[in-house]
Amino acid sequence: MAEYYYLASTLPMLNMDAEAPMSYSEFMDKCRSQMSKKDFKELESAVFSSVADPKSPLMRRWKAYISKVNSYLAEERAKKLGWNDDGAYSVPEEKDRVLAERISRAVRTMDPLEGEKELLSIYFDFLRANITYDPFSRDSLMIYALQLQILERKSSFSQQKGKSEFERLFKELQKEFTVKEG
Repeated sequence: MAEYYYLASTLPMLNMDAEAPMSYSEFMDKCRSQMSKKDFKELESAVFSSVADPKSPLMRRWKAYISKVNSYLAEERAKKLGWNDDGAYSVPEEKDRVLAERISRAVRTMDPLEGEKELLSIYFDFLRANITYDPFSRDSLMIYALQLQILERKSSFSQQKGKSEFERLFKELQKEFTVKEG
């Protein structure tokens, strides 16, 4: 596997509590010019959403983790809505208690934005825990790409935009009820 000493050493550190030092697209442009075609193609598969058929062991672990988080989320959301009396949404395997508790807190928070930020932190922490011993490898660059995507998603949250969208939706609902009543 190729080593990307120069590329990796020029990348700033990423922190969940800080802004991304560059955009995902800038990062990919930088990588495109410095990586082999094969490794770059593999890097492109490092996406925040679940990957259809991951080739690398890292991306297989990522896909499995996303699936686990989604299962825990479904169970917690069903509990919150009172839908899990029959256990249909319960996670069948042995639970990761720390992960289950973090997801439970994220789902039960009164502020949906804070809940979403907690979920992003859960993903970010998983990636940080999977950083390889070789910081110059393709896998390390894949983790960096995923972390950048998480930071971009977090920075896209805007209280003002959310409030505006809520008001727009509320007005639409008011119009619907006014039309139905009239």
